[in-house]
Amino acid sequence: MIRDFDAMEEVRKHPGVTAGGLALIVLGAAAAVYLSQRSGPTRYQRIKTRIDPRGWVDTAELRGRLHDAMDAFRHGAEDFGDRAGDYARQARHRAADAAEDARGHAGDWFRAARKGSKKAAKKHGKTARRYADEAAAYAYDHRREGGALIAVATLAAAVGAALLESRRPDSRVRRIVRL
Repeated sequence: MIRDFDAMEEVRKHPGVTAGGLALIVLGAAAAVYLSQRSGPTRYQRIKTRIDPRGWVDTAELRGRLHDAMDAFRHGAEDFGDRAGDYARQARHRAADAAEDARGHAGDWFRAARKGSKKAAKKHGKTARRYADEAAAYAYDHRREGGALIAVATLAAAVGAALLESRRPDSRVRRIVRL
């Protein structure tokens, strides 16, 4: 079947589509005329530069701000490093002072211990000599009674008692022998 096409008949059947199509054609023609006029750069180029985000940012200013931020960060890091170095030097000096104080106290303690040990050796040395003199006198007294063997046994017992005494950690004999 062949149909006759009549444009006017189609416009009457679809008035909304026709009006929209005509509006689009008119707007397109007006935009083409508006954008192609020249008064310096074309309007299209001016609109394009307004829309382009690269035109929104001043790169020189942004570069300057980043440079300033990096300088501030670098100076802050240098200040932090200087303060850390100062703290390290102070800690080193304090440690050296503490070590010197400890050496001084250790020397004082050593001298006091030496003085105390000399005093103890003098005191306990007298006691040890007295014990030895008593053992010798006892042996001398009992030698006539045929007790030479008993005298030797008594001396051996005194030496053995001194040896046993010296094995104890808090032994007076051990302290005397050390000095």
